[in-house]
Amino acid sequence: MYENLHISNFRGIHELKIDGLSRINLFVGSNNSGKTSVLEAMFLLSGAGNPRLPTSINSFRSLKFVSDNVWRSFFNRMNITSPIVMEGLKDGAANRLSISPITDASDLGEVDSHSPKDSDSSSQAGSKSSSESSVLGLDLVYEETDLQVTRHTRSQVFQEKRDVRTRVLEGKLEPKRALFTNDLTITYSEIALRLEGMLVDKKDKLLVDVARKLDGSVSGFVLGANGTIFVDIGLSKMLPVQLLGNGMVKLLVVNLNAYEARNGILLIDEIDNGLHHSSLDLLWKSLIRSAINYDVQVAATTHSYECIKALVDSTEGESMEDMIRVFRTETTDDKVKVTVFDRDALTRFMEREWEVR
Repeated sequence: MYENLHISNFRGIHELKIDGLSRINLFVGSNNSGKTSVLEAMFLLSGAGNPRLPTSINSFRSLKFVSDNVWRSFFNRMNITSPIVMEGLKDGAANRLSISPITDASDLGEVDSHSPKDSDSSSQAGSKSSSESSVLGLDLVYEETDLQVTRHTRSQVFQEKRDVRTRVLEGKLEPKRALFTNDLTITYSEIALRLEGMLVDKKDKLLVDVARKLDGSVSGFVLGANGTIFVDIGLSKMLPVQLLGNGMVKLLVVNLNAYEARNGILLIDEIDNGLHHSSLDLLWKSLIRSAINYDVQVAATTHSYECIKALVDSTEGESMEDMIRVFRTETTDDKVKVTVFDRDALTRFMEREWEVR
């Protein structure tokens, strides 16, 4: 699990240090206060220099093309004179990712024949940048230090004609398991694939238990043709799960994603989207249970006071003081700052009806 995070010159974040990350981390705050950017930084850092990931996080925002301005948008205030730097201590190892702009075509050599051409990848390189130069891509240098041994890799993502290309220049490190999800990243076909994996592994009991808490008649799930998920609620025939409502689908998705991210990190943007406030307590209880069972670190965002309160209420009477953290992000004078709350502090604030968001 990540213990801390340091981000500089990324998106709307000039400089940000976050300490005290725990098993369940909820980032709250107003629009454009850096919440999603924090999740994106954790995703990029976990990728161990995977050059596909910068364009992937743009696709999470429905941005599926590249250009000079799009490359610049990764940098705070489009300032490409300084690199993006992300650092984090995870499981005792120091991880560092530096991203610089490619502004000189001579920095681009032959593309690896295995490089993908899909528009969700891109690259970058070089230190010859100036604020007036056109940005052709990105250069990623990743370092991992463990027990005084440092390993590194360097990769690029860039546009060549109409294609986005990637290549690895030096080294290759295994990425950490990380899954970024929001309403744009989930399709029913992906949900079906994740359920299939869980069914094959015979790990669906927890999922059925969660579904029963929302609808006591649920006894199981099966996969039908074309990836349709059917649910057994005791009728003469099974029903497509969508007919049980968005709340059921949302609970399934969150817990299936936790299983997919087992032994890694699950990043959920706008975790409460699509759920009635009455289901939020069940959402948190099930997600916390999944996070513990599958050894997953969770980082999520919300704007909702009800979502924060549900997190506190769902752990009442439980020994989870060290497991839950809420981070309030706020922007003042173009600077993002973070205030951290543990469960006890959150409880006190809410009892006094103080604003936490």
